[in-house]
Amino acid sequence: MYYKQLFTRLNIEVPNDFIEILELHKEKQNANEFSLRVMDSDEIVELIEFLSDIEVYQNIIPLWTDDNSNYVGVFYQGPLKYKICYIDHEETDISPSFRSVSSFIRSIEQDPDLDWRELKKEYPVETESCLQDLEDDQKSIDELNHLLNSNDLDDDLRCQLLFSIMALTPKMHLDSLVKYLDDEDMYVQERACEILGYHRYIPAKDKLIEVSESGMHNGKQAAKGALSRLRG
Repeated sequence: MYYKQLFTRLNIEVPNDFIEILELHKEKQNANEFSLRVMDSDEIVELIEFLSDIEVYQNIIPLWTDDNSNYVGVFYQGPLKYKICYIDHEETDISPSFRSVSSFIRSIEQDPDLDWRELKKEYPVETESCLQDLEDDQKSIDELNHLLNSNDLDDDLRCQLLFSIMALTPKMHLDSLVKYLDDEDMYVQERACEILGYHRYIPAKDKLIEVSESGMHNGKQAAKGALSRLRG
């Protein structure tokens, strides 16, 4: 089995049903052309070796590519275990976009011609999730917050942890993100504006107005975009 051999080679332990889902998908990829294709094992190993020195990528195994130096990866350990992220060669943002391998595969199999940006993502969550999903996401958020509070993090890792927390946060807990509108990291401030605007979170309106007037450059622009969504 292709994936069983791959994970053994990489010394990564995953459940059998995880492998079976990937094997069935690979058969479909062998029979049809996909915009996001399954990578071969040598490609995966080479890319993992390349990414291994970059801390933010160390819990991720890339499995798909668009052949334009962008990749779709799976978290194989850590707080985001088995969630799906995108590895963009131009901009680092490894916050989860799909809840699981099966939901991502289901999405690309429905329309193999879609590229990553055209896929309908599961995060940030547009509609209220079921109780089990909410509990799972909250567990991930708690573990991410523990990492934030227990380590002396470099700016890049801190930023990525916060990006993930914001992506996972459900509408009922958006108030917990308002504090990041005052963050000293301009990328964190920018993302907080984007997420609150995405959810059209009205209680943040006054703070967004403040950021649009006196925030950092990225934050100002993102706050203006968020306010536009609130008006819409």
